[in-house]
Amino acid sequence: MASEQNAVVIVGNGCAGAECLKALRESGYQGSVHVFTDSQWPIYNPTLTTYYLAGKIGFDGLFPYGSDGSFHRLYGAELHPSSPIIALDTQAKLVANQAGLAVKYDRCLIATGASPFIPPIEGGGLRRVYTMRTVEDAIRLREALAAKPRRAIVVGASLVGLKMVELFQMIGMEVCLADLAEHVFPLAAHAECAAVIEGRLAQKGIKFRLRAAIAKVEETRYGVRAHFQGSSDVEEADLLIMCIGVRANTSFVDRKYVECRQGILVDEHMQTSVAQVYAAGDVAQGRNLLSGEQQIIGLWANARYQGRTAGRNMAGLAEEFAGNIPHCISHFMNMDFVGIGSVQDYDRAETWSDGLKFVQIFWKDGLLVGANFLDACTETGVIKNVLTKRLVQGQLASSSRLPVRVAHNLLVERTLREVESLWPQCRLA
Repeated sequence: MASEQNAVVIVGNGCAGAECLKALRESGYQGSVHVFTDSQWPIYNPTLTTYYLAGKIGFDGLFPYGSDGSFHRLYGAELHPSSPIIALDTQAKLVANQAGLAVKYDRCLIATGASPFIPPIEGGGLRRVYTMRTVEDAIRLREALAAKPRRAIVVGASLVGLKMVELFQMIGMEVCLADLAEHVFPLAAHAECAAVIEGRLAQKGIKFRLRAAIAKVEETRYGVRAHFQGSSDVEEADLLIMCIGVRANTSFVDRKYVECRQGILVDEHMQTSVAQVYAAGDVAQGRNLLSGEQQIIGLWANARYQGRTAGRNMAGLAEEFAGNIPHCISHFMNMDFVGIGSVQDYDRAETWSDGLKFVQIFWKDGLLVGANFLDACTETGVIKNVLTKRLVQGQLASSSRLPVRVAHNLLVERTLREVESLWPQCRLA
């Protein structure tokens, strides 16, 4: 057992863990830091795996903090690669890895990220069934594509799913996109915007099987066969890729002490329900600024903010990160799509299109709550700015006893006028 005075343990080696380490050192922390990770690779960005597969970046481009191992040396951390944690004892302040190493800590960050979800169906683990998140996933699929497959089934009309559709179509493969959801981007896109996207994809030869839950996958002589619930029709292909979401990596966390739901609940300091135990990144449920609820917002930038906030608090500073707004930004198949905020819970919608660009603005109780942009993305910063300012001002209004809506309008009226100049049908509520 290693026991060091003022030791910090970071479990996970992604963006949140890296930013926590940087913030610790930049905030004056001089004690020892141990970083445990189940990966053999340097810090990588899961979003970049599709860019690597498409040949848009080289292998080293997967590693935004460098591929030579210098990052942890620069910030004075002892890295334990290929070293999954099997136990976190928050009462004894102890972590133990699979190899038998146990380290006592004063402060701990859980930044273990998330893993691709494969539903519990027959055939989900077949060798021709792939996922796309890790470096290993990218290498494995790259090897499969070297055999020049002709057909692919993509299960999941998500951001990653659409990027895989783009990749397969680009190299000349036939693609079937399947999802239980009613339309593509089920969380980020309104049905009307999704219909425009689907129409453009269909023109490019993409086949859809929406509102179709996958029931079973079986291996055939030449590939795979996918069966769907409630249908006798099947889809056959050379390979199938699951892109139906991720699940937070919390298997080693004792939920008797650390409060969890979909992920680990954190406050504005990124501290969990246990003192001196923090969480950040795709494993942490921070605040959704629109709904006020705690939610995992799986964005690289969100992980950076959460990791930095945790590191500064672990170093003894008083730092807060109020939360974030869910948003999706994607470029695929010559389309730019942005979904910001809530596009499902609204009482009024404004739509504008000139046949090429498509914009929808969503309101609830007189306040802006979300937007969709298709090939009209230069103005998205205005909308996100309005959403963020609305919430900050609302908090200030509570302390100054002003009505929230009055305070909101006073603060963002100028920005909303900018929105009105772009889309005359949008009016200040």
